[in-house]
Amino acid sequence: MIPILYLSHCGSSIGGGEKQLYYLVKNLDKNKFLPYVICPDDGIFAEKLRQENIHTTILNLPQWRKVKSIFSRGSASNKLIDFVQERNIQLIHTSDSWLNPYLCQVKKQSSLPIISHVRNILTPNQIIKYKFCQMDHIIAISDQSRTTLVNNGIDNKRVDVLRNCIDLSEFQPKQIIRKTEEFIVGLVGRIEPFKRQRGFVQIAAMVHTHEKSVKFIIIGSSLDMFKHKSYERKVKELISKEKLGDVIQFAGHRNDIPQALQELDLLVTLSAGSVIAEAMASGLPVVATPIGSTADMIVDGVTGWIAPADPLETISNKIIQLVNDNELYTKMGTAARTYAEENFNIESHVERIQNIYEDMLNNHKS
Repeated sequence: MIPILYLSHCGSSIGGGEKQLYYLVKNLDKNKFLPYVICPDDGIFAEKLRQENIHTTILNLPQWRKVKSIFSRGSASNKLIDFVQERNIQLIHTSDSWLNPYLCQVKKQSSLPIISHVRNILTPNQIIKYKFCQMDHIIAISDQSRTTLVNNGIDNKRVDVLRNCIDLSEFQPKQIIRKTEEFIVGLVGRIEPFKRQRGFVQIAAMVHTHEKSVKFIIIGSSLDMFKHKSYERKVKELISKEKLGDVIQFAGHRNDIPQALQELDLLVTLSAGSVIAEAMASGLPVVATPIGSTADMIVDGVTGWIAPADPLETISNKIIQLVNDNELYTKMGTAARTYAEENFNIESHVERIQNIYEDMLNNHKS
């Protein structure tokens, strides 16, 4: 078996990136590959990996570009290099591209092939700062990210686009006949500025003006960080200001996302992420903004809509349209499940990544 090392962004919580890493390491061909995972902290994600008998190690890798990390990142790099040497690691794959500088440090010492997984929207400056030019291969989750990479000097041959995958057995479609008494619209994700929960509240206010039967749920919690906690307070203040306390519910963090999606009639996302695929697999139409992998996952007008983030009235109008057109709602929900089955299955996703590994390892030997 070939030892592969994965670097995770987080060990204490489970977001979209952690889910994707879990699917990958759990479903690797264990006759060929032996996965090791390094998490920066301990918690529910690290424990989930251990439950699958995945070799999991806690090693704090401080954010490379933070001033406070200048004196600690060298020591962390040395520990990472020691780990690689002791376990005879043959390839390193970071699930979070902000960890790219650590891969570069290991490569200096060992010349091992390194892969960066791009799950975020990149700017040209970030491509330089996070040393993408030194990556042997890059896996992007959207054509938008690949275009940005290629337009900023990365060889197109070194970039593959792989959509997020999901466990279709976990996410089963509800009976696609919506409830008549209430229509439940949900937003799922960590409470943070990038997920735009405040925009979701504004959409709820617009919809509520016309459709009193529509309720909204925010599923997720904020990390224990000042920026995120401050943003959460602003979201709640806006709900109070708009007098939507009886319209919008905070569900907090949920470990049972398949069940949580069963309780919704529609998913709205103002960012992106694997929850789009999860919702579609659950037979839900999705209304989303054209950011990141969204355009690669939603068939506009078929499985949902891709609507501009500005003005938000466009999204509120789409919600109202689905509330009042049960035939369209049912048609979109059915199409969403079919599309998920054909495009988001784990097996083909993992197979493509394993093929990338084999090509890289063969090229490295030669």
